Amino acid sequence: MASGGLAVRIETKPPAITLSDFYSVKKRSTVRKIQKPYEEISAAAKAKGITVVKEMQDRGYKDFDDFHKKCGQFPMTCWVTEFAELGSGYVLYFHFLTFVGLLLLVLFLLQLPVMKTYGDYNWLHGWQWSSWEAGFQSKDSCECIGDNNGITGLPGVQAQSNYGKSCAAWDAPTSIDTCQEGQDCNMSRPGQWMCQKWCFAAPHCPARFHEENPSASNVHYKGLVKSYSFCHNEEDQAAAPQTCTGVTSENIAFAEPGIDLGMDTYTIGSHWLTPGNLGPDQATLAWIPTLYFVCVCLVCFMILVAYQRMVITDHKVDADNLLPNDFAILVRGFPKTATDERQIMQWFADNAIPGQRTEIVKVVIGWDVEEFRQHLKQLQKLSARLKKVEPDSDEAVEIKKMQQDIATVLHSVAPDKAARLQSSGVNVVVFRHHFDMKAVVRRWNSFSARWFYSDSNGICPGSTLPLFPQGGKNICKLKVQRAPNPGDINWEELAVPYGERMKMLMKTNFVMLLLIGATFIITYFMNILQKQTQETANHIHGEKRFGMQAVSFLPATVVALMNEILAMAARALGKKEFHDTKTTEEFSQAMKMSWGMILNTMGVILFQNAQPKEWYMRGGLVENLGPMLLMNSLGQTLMPMFEMNYWMSHFYRRKLTSEKIAQMNDTITSCVGKKDQESAKKLKQVKTQVQEWKTHFAPEVMDQPRRFAIALQICFCCIFFTPVMPWVPLVGVLGIVLQYWMDKYMLLRKYRRPEIPANANLVMFSLKFIKYFAPLGLTISAWLFLTPSYREKGLTMVFMQLSLAVAAAFSFAMPLRIWAKCLLGCCGEPVKTDDTDYYTAQYMWSKEMKYHKDQFIYKKLPDSVNPEYLKPEQSAAIRIDDVKATYGVAVTSEAEKAVQGRRRPHGRGGTGAGRQLLLGGQVIDVIAEPQGPESSPSAFTPAPATYGIPSLGAEPPKYGMPTPAASASSAGPSAHLVAGGVPSFGAPPAPPRCVGTSSAPPLFGIVPSGLSDVVPAAAQTVVWEFQVQGHWKTFADDCQSYIEKRYGEYNTGSGRYWIQVSTSGIKLSIDFKRMTQMKSDSRKVSNVRRRVS
Repeated sequence: MASGGLAVRIETKPPAITLSDFYSVKKRSTVRKIQKPYEEISAAAKAKGITVVKEMQDRGYKDFDDFHKKCGQFPMTCWVTEFAELGSGYVLYFHFLTFVGLLLLVLFLLQLPVMKTYGDYNWLHGWQWSSWEAGFQSKDSCECIGDNNGITGLPGVQAQSNYGKSCAAWDAPTSIDTCQEGQDCNMSRPGQWMCQKWCFAAPHCPARFHEENPSASNVHYKGLVKSYSFCHNEEDQAAAPQTCTGVTSENIAFAEPGIDLGMDTYTIGSHWLTPGNLGPDQATLAWIPTLYFVCVCLVCFMILVAYQRMVITDHKVDADNLLPNDFAILVRGFPKTATDERQIMQWFADNAIPGQRTEIVKVVIGWDVEEFRQHLKQLQKLSARLKKVEPDSDEAVEIKKMQQDIATVLHSVAPDKAARLQSSGVNVVVFRHHFDMKAVVRRWNSFSARWFYSDSNGICPGSTLPLFPQGGKNICKLKVQRAPNPGDINWEELAVPYGERMKMLMKTNFVMLLLIGATFIITYFMNILQKQTQETANHIHGEKRFGMQAVSFLPATVVALMNEILAMAARALGKKEFHDTKTTEEFSQAMKMSWGMILNTMGVILFQNAQPKEWYMRGGLVENLGPMLLMNSLGQTLMPMFEMNYWMSHFYRRKLTSEKIAQMNDTITSCVGKKDQESAKKLKQVKTQVQEWKTHFAPEVMDQPRRFAIALQICFCCIFFTPVMPWVPLVGVLGIVLQYWMDKYMLLRKYRRPEIPANANLVMFSLKFIKYFAPLGLTISAWLFLTPSYREKGLTMVFMQLSLAVAAAFSFAMPLRIWAKCLLGCCGEPVKTDDTDYYTAQYMWSKEMKYHKDQFIYKKLPDSVNPEYLKPEQSAAIRIDDVKATYGVAVTSEAEKAVQGRRRPHGRGGTGAGRQLLLGGQVIDVIAEPQGPESSPSAFTPAPATYGIPSLGAEPPKYGMPTPAASASSAGPSAHLVAGGVPSFGAPPAPPRCVGTSSAPPLFGIVPSGLSDVVPAAAQTVVWEFQVQGHWKTFADDCQSYIEKRYGEYNTGSGRYWIQVSTSGIKLSIDFKRMTQMKSDSRKVSNVRRRVS
């Protein structure tokens, strides 16, 4: 028992590590409903003036691990908005899938009358003589060619040199009377065709049977076509029966020796319901091209509706949260010498908004760290290699040595680099007011600003925007955009020159094109093999025929495998590029995957079946496209179910034997409690081993770029091939529905919880992809696949031109938000309803969610130079000398993290350490990450929440005083450390730990868990207070008991979180969830608190 009645419990016997502890990582890393229960506990702890851990204990949780395990899972049937705590990106991803599914479903429903019409025709036979030129030429394909290829007449009939070169009754009998008597006729089956006018036409002239007048049917004869349709008119039709009588009176088609009836097995069946059923150059139905024009317009409209819905959903998801980028802009174009934060702040205060002085809170400079960036990439590659080998193998030892060598080089060159440290030219500027940030973005990111570097003056450019000074002259043009949130910025890559970025982008795209070309060739030869097999199968019967036809699925299988290879290559190539944010990196990966899979899926099959007759032949476009789209739409969506990456790690997991676990336990037992350096070094080695082993037991994270790419591939391929296969959107609908439920199941039951809440950018990028290419793709494909079937080619051309005008205007004329505002009458950009002060909002966010604590150099500055919480009366500008002095420490720290594999790689999956950012900017270590030799080697059990940051309305901290976390760590063991820093599974709970160091004091009387005085309940007094100009005042006595009563009802779940109160003649409302109040008359919002004394 400590002095003052404070009880401190320290375990001396470390719990042993077991294999089940490693396997528990997978289960404990999955998605659970954490945020809402934790916020309730946090709010209750804040109101009571106690720690979060104490409140958890009061509610029956042993520790945070126990709390995490008892948090329920999301039901599979829940609305996607319910797991908004994962970020709006996940919510909008499922909205995006819903949109794609509905788009394809509507497209399919519109095809029903088309399919009904196609089912009424069966003129596929004529496609075996069709050609590309004939399919798209405007002249009549059955017109006279003026040549007869040496044919001078029918056998037994007098030869004629001009036979068939022009319209005439070339087969009329020389002696009608004799022919009527059956003599000298020399015809196998004479009929009225002998008296019909005709001429020779090209082989691609449709030889369709004329049902009303069979004798006028075109017929293929000796490589040409006897074209009766071109020479046919009503007078001839009436005269033929009168001229041909007797044995020539029968109304039959020409059927003499030499005719070519084609192959019955050449084309597909009419049950495929394609425009091929109409036959080549036969269709006259104007309503079908009109329908596809309507489809293009409808696709554009549905994209607009989807965009607006996603914007509104994104707004609703984040409505209760103020994020750091609500106050910040990202500015490019600064000179390399612009390293004075004070000067930059002063310039923006004077020039950001015309006619007013704008309050600037902070400028965070993106420093140029080229040498560090290059070495860090090498360290990350080595860390990735290290994860794939056994931790104690010879190869692992060699990799660690290489890592240490690079880290040593970085440390040695750090002083020289610090002396010549320069700006990257990209800075983050933080404003005090949200409305100021919005005004600056509107001014500096307008059309006039982007194109003319001028203010907007209606539709015309106005005065020139201010120029930033360099060398005493105003010459630098700045580019402004809303800043990404901290955690999304790749600070090390901001300084990469544009030329180097483009060089790397071109290199990765070139490699991607080579891979696409390679897969194209492989798939092409698989298609050739399939065609040859199909041709052989056409002449074989029985079981052997069935077996050979089964080979037709080979190209579809190969395409699916090649798509997987392209997806992996796109991910690796995207990581090699330079991106300012992780979101743009994911978008680059998604685009490479999408284009790779789209070109691989539809490019090969279109290239190999370019001729219209190849579309409808056996083993052609239609017959191969069905299985291919089915396999890609359904097969790829099922891949996550197999958890391939996790099961591939089984090879490494099985190497963790009981002997190795026993060695780690022996090391811990022998070194625990010892203070010498050798023991600390051994404990650190065990910690590193455990962390490395844990990566092989952690579950996968949802691969968002891959899933977006699959959805885009299904969407675009199904839309493009709809005109030739009207039922194919239904295949896409089935694929999207399967992807929706498969991804929802995997996200809520199998995948690891994402460490960073996903934003809406990737969804918006994907929606823009559909905007640019879906309407144009449908327009081009409708013209491409319908024109060969139509007699009048101009009919499809007219509707193609109309559709092209609509698609081009929609895709390229204006951005989606302008179209949405013009056509839907609503603005595509959410607007905050209040103008919260940054100095107030900063208390909502944990340290990592502040720009000046996220940049790797700034966060190593001492709190005396770079405090976490900024004050309006104190300048936040940092001198460059302080930055230079910290550069070496920052570089060494980041290098050490990369060596240990603790630095989160690009993307949102992370390393499996378990650090998670919740909405609103709070951080929590669900599976804690070791923080040094004094911390846990294992850290299997989730750490207490890292919510040492007060939420909105918290009392500002007093700098220079210890934090609750600091007090806790100095007074007792953490949740994962007992008896000198050994691993513990199920260790006693610890107080909340703020990530990094902080200087905030205990809030509202909060003291570390386990060190607080025990206060009898009867001695406690509850006082409700509100904040006025940074000071707390007590509510009047006439409402104290009423507020406390209603708050108790809210805590038990029997009351609302929002109440109305009348006190001293003033009406106001109180929000227990946000701990704020608002006066009814002024609508002014201020903070409230519940103080226990």
